[in-house]
Amino acid sequence: MSESNLDLVQNPVIEAFIREQAKFPEDFKLNICENDEMYLFALSNVKDDRDRALVRYYSLGRRILDTVKQVVDWHFGSFENVPSFLDFACGYGRFTRFLIQEIPPEQVWVSDIYANAVKFQTEYFGVSGIVSTGKPENYLIDRKFDCILANSFFSHMPERTFTSWLQNLYDLLTPNGILMFSVHDECLRAPNVEMPASGILFSALSESQSLDKEEYGTTYVTEKFVREVVDKVSAGKAFVHRIEKGICRFQDLYVVTNQLSRDFSELKFNQHPEGYVDVAAFTNKENLYLEGWAADLNGGGKIEDLQVLVNGEFVQRCEPFYNRPDVAGHFETDVALQSGWNCYLPKNSVAPQDVLTVKAINNYGLTWILETCTVQSLVRQKQSRSLLGSTQLKLQLLETQLAAAKIEWEQSQSKLMITETQLEESHTKLEESQNQLISVHSQLEQAQSLLVSLQMQLEKTENQLMNVKQELQQSQCRVVAMESSKFWKLRSTWFHVRRAIGLAGE
Repeated sequence: MSESNLDLVQNPVIEAFIREQAKFPEDFKLNICENDEMYLFALSNVKDDRDRALVRYYSLGRRILDTVKQVVDWHFGSFENVPSFLDFACGYGRFTRFLIQEIPPEQVWVSDIYANAVKFQTEYFGVSGIVSTGKPENYLIDRKFDCILANSFFSHMPERTFTSWLQNLYDLLTPNGILMFSVHDECLRAPNVEMPASGILFSALSESQSLDKEEYGTTYVTEKFVREVVDKVSAGKAFVHRIEKGICRFQDLYVVTNQLSRDFSELKFNQHPEGYVDVAAFTNKENLYLEGWAADLNGGGKIEDLQVLVNGEFVQRCEPFYNRPDVAGHFETDVALQSGWNCYLPKNSVAPQDVLTVKAINNYGLTWILETCTVQSLVRQKQSRSLLGSTQLKLQLLETQLAAAKIEWEQSQSKLMITETQLEESHTKLEESQNQLISVHSQLEQAQSLLVSLQMQLEKTENQLMNVKQELQQSQCRVVAMESSKFWKLRSTWFHVRRAIGLAGE
């Protein structure tokens, strides 16, 4: 049994969303089976808000299509060049309803362990169906496929069936085919849980309410483990490429092919932008005030356009212009810092029963629907939030500021400790310098005393020299007086005569 197609068609919220997200809105298959676990899971997460659950359900289907399309365009050029497509572990068609707008239903096969899910898809979408099995050795298919997707399947397989199922799917590939499958990377496990040396961690927990959790739980793997398994099942022939968090910015996506027609470096994969409406409220003047954030985390990416539509008609464009530290902290990158936006819609442009759509488009052409719902539903949902932001947001901002202040305080304390150490070192050096100065001062005093002593000795010596000079002058005067006396002259004459006759020597 499925939900009434008429009910969904007449739902203005869903109609507005499909106009934005479906390639051919008029041909889009809206019906959802009442047993669809993905829809029921979405419904439980939004407190039974049916419209919001539907939008979330369809949004994820479209997001998966955009991911697959980038890989298909890289390998095949476009969906038009894909002769056959197998959606393995397809569920009730959350992705298939978007896929059949790219590929004719007769070229699409779906496979799931739920026979009712396969039946629902074959009857409603017109695709071919294959009921899967609990044991991989019992899954016997007599044909091959050009493109195989196993989304959120290996993220639930225990080690004993992981390799076998991958072997099965790999063997179903045509020579030029590609296999895409998603896994939980080891980084998603609880921080206190150790990763086994084998590279695969399994726990018996899952969102499924009917499958045996020992066979379908929650699995985390390392890249090394995945590459080794691919190498084993392909006997070393396959090429494998990992796209980190390629599925809805959560699960890793692996691409496997036997023929690398184009290098993996040419696979330019981009994620959708992200955003949220934090505040929706009517002002005192009955204008509608909207506030939120939008960010693009792709390398070189940016929010190209942020649009507000009322009943599918464009009414206003805005752009992120102020900082949101809480958003940057959540994504752990400053790329998301300047992501805050707000705008006012005049009261004559919007009414409570109107359907409001807020969407962000990045420079790679990928669209993220921030909201699609009636104005009154959005305002009611956000009514606990103040006009300037929710208490929770303010608390987050305060916590962010507190954390920043704590870091700044710790840095200041560290700098203070360094400064105190430098001060102690400087004080020690100062004491050493003072001791050296005292020593130099003492040496200077000694030198000064020595200098005084030398000066006194010099003065004494100079006095002695003066006395000697005086005595010498007196002696010279006596000599001159003696030489001028008659006796000295007679003596000189007598020695002269003796020398002349050779009687006296010198």
